[in-house]
Amino acid sequence: MIKMLLAGIAVFAFAGTASAQVEEPPPEGLRPAPLPLGWVYTQYTSCPNPQNCPVVFVSVGADGLNVRAVPDGPPIMSLVNGTPLTVLTRQGSWTLVAPACDLTPTWAWSWTAGVPLNRCYVWYP
Repeated sequence: MIKMLLAGIAVFAFAGTASAQVEEPPPEGLRPAPLPLGWVYTQYTSCPNPQNCPVVFVSVGADGLNVRAVPDGPPIMSLVNGTPLTVLTRQGSWTLVAPACDLTPTWAWSWTAGVPLNRCYVWYP
């Protein structure tokens, strides 16, 4: 009985792996745009390449950069220094961004805005 059960599990496991196919990523022009996170004040970000900034980094002297749903609106969250952000568009002194990493809560709150403080997820093996 046990041999039959183990044989059935082996067949099931083999069938599951045999039917899985590896898909190639779509070409660059066909990839979906990243989902917007919100608006940040542009002067509180740093750009490694001032000529063309597809990615900016949070650079503030306080406890986090406030992210807003609309330019000059109330803050909805805050990001720690060094967080990479993908630039989607700019409007005056505001930048619409998407996270360039997986965000995770720090379980702390921004002292200046009273909103959750988030950072990039870091996995330690």
